[in-house]
Amino acid sequence: MYSAALNRYSEYLFVNLKSTLEDIENVEKDDSISETEKSSLISTRLGQGKFRENLLEYWKGCAVTGYQSHQILVASHIKPWRSSDNAERLDVYNGLLLIPNLDKAFDKGFISFKKNGDILISELLQKPDLLGIYSDLSLKIAHQQHQGYLEYHRDVVFAELG
Repeated sequence: MYSAALNRYSEYLFVNLKSTLEDIENVEKDDSISETEKSSLISTRLGQGKFRENLLEYWKGCAVTGYQSHQILVASHIKPWRSSDNAERLDVYNGLLLIPNLDKAFDKGFISFKKNGDILISELLQKPDLLGIYSDLSLKIAHQQHQGYLEYHRDVVFAELG
């Protein structure tokens, strides 16, 4: 029982590591950006750096629940890193600070948010309540500049499941 779960987790880690390494390699090969910007982009891709710091300062806690323990919160791109240009990758308005269950569901397109911030839950997400995902959750949209990124997420990431 546990070995099957560990094998699946190992496969998951391998796929994500491979994708991350490819993204980093593409940044390193890009001669159109400075070494300083490359360093910042790579740090962002690894989940560290200025992007996370900016989101912690901007949101102060989870953008949905308000949970404030920085050790738990995940800096998440609204328009995925892979689909964003270099400016979008570092734009604080392209980021949400989320608790891990919401981050994973958002990243995989199982949830998104309406223009007014209300949550959208894909019918493909089985038993969302077991993940603490309820239809009355909403994103505390603080700035109009989030809207373009959220529209992209709804139209592309969330829509891919439908």
